[in-house]
Amino acid sequence: MPVLVAVRDLVFRSKIHAAAERLGVPVRLAPRFTPLSEAARDLGEGTVLADLSEPGVLAEVRAAKAAGGIRIVGFLGHLETDLARAASEAGVDEVLSRGQFVQRLEQILRSAAGPEGGGRA
Repeated sequence: MPVLVAVRDLVFRSKIHAAAERLGVPVRLAPRFTPLSEAARDLGEGTVLADLSEPGVLAEVRAAKAAGGIRIVGFLGHLETDLARAASEAGVDEVLSRGQFVQRLEQILRSAAGPEGGGRA
C-alpha cells in the first residue's frame, strides 16, 4: 500500500525517508502547499503520516477521512494533550508523541506497506 508523508519538518521528513529507504518501503512526499486532503485523495488507499502540529491539519484530516480508504498516523508534541484528543475525534487512526513516532517508525512503515511493500529487514 502507498505511504504518503505529509510532514513539513525537514528533520522528520529525512528520518522517515531514511527509514523507508532502509526497509525498501516506497514513500511519497506530499507536495508542499498541497492540502493534505487533496494529496490523500490522489493517494487513494494507503497510509498518511502527518504532523498534527501543523495549522489547519485537523480540518484536512476530516476531509481526507470522509473520502475514505486511508489510514492516518499522526504525531505531535507530548504535551499537546488537547490536540491529541481533538486529533482522535477528527479521525486520526493512531496519535503518537514525536518520541513514540520515531521509536516505532520502522514498525509503522512495515505495517503501512503491507505484505507487498518493502522486503528488507
